[in-house]
Amino acid sequence: MLFSEDDKLMCREVIGHCCLPFCAVSNAGMGLIGPIECQTIDEMKTVMDTNFFGLVRLLKEILPDMKKRKSILFNDVYAASKFAVEGFCESLAIQALKFKLQLSLIEPGPVVTEFERKVFEDGMKMDLSAADEETADMFTNIYLKNYKQIFQSLGQSAEEVAEHTVKIILAENPPFRHQTNTLYTPMTTLKYADPNGDLPIDIFYKMVFHHDKIFSASLNFIKLLRWRSRKSFDLGKSSSQ
Repeated sequence: MLFSEDDKLMCREVIGHCCLPFCAVSNAGMGLIGPIECQTIDEMKTVMDTNFFGLVRLLKEILPDMKKRKSILFNDVYAASKFAVEGFCESLAIQALKFKLQLSLIEPGPVVTEFERKVFEDGMKMDLSAADEETADMFTNIYLKNYKQIFQSLGQSAEEVAEHTVKIILAENPPFRHQTNTLYTPMTTLKYADPNGDLPIDIFYKMVFHHDKIFSASLNFIKLLRWRSRKSFDLGKSSSQ
């Protein structure tokens, strides 16, 4: 779904004539089947451009108006890229078993590295002039603040993730999905507790927008517990030497 300037103009005209909250439906779709090695990168790009970026282009045009009507977190594109990997591997894993190949997804959650620092710094410098005032304020004063606090409280080191990765590689029967951070387990469990998917969305929304002080206090408490456990571990280690 490629958006020309005429398409954008027509989209804005439709929104302009809409006096009530509206429902946006994106039904652009393009299929592609066959062995991966028989598909070209250009063919794959075309599918992604239609099925994923087609939706993104549509949302870029209509989301500002929908937000005015009160219909957000800011990790959407990055999260979408990871969901794409999940779906890709889930499909490929079935074929791979036929050839006695095993696929494993290592899912660490927040990892404290230069990558995280650079993403945060780029976010701080981001030009927000295209966003409305409320969205810009949410990004700066809610999302970025929580982003930093979550990494400080829940983040793992790259070395910890590497240890988990080595264990999975050496495992006799490695799992398809392995989460390296047990602090994230309650959050991910919510997705499986409600097949409709409403439960985790509702809880995260309330945590961020209605109970932010409790959310912040919880993260600080987790940070303290982790600091104390590491300290006791280091003391025990040094006393045994």
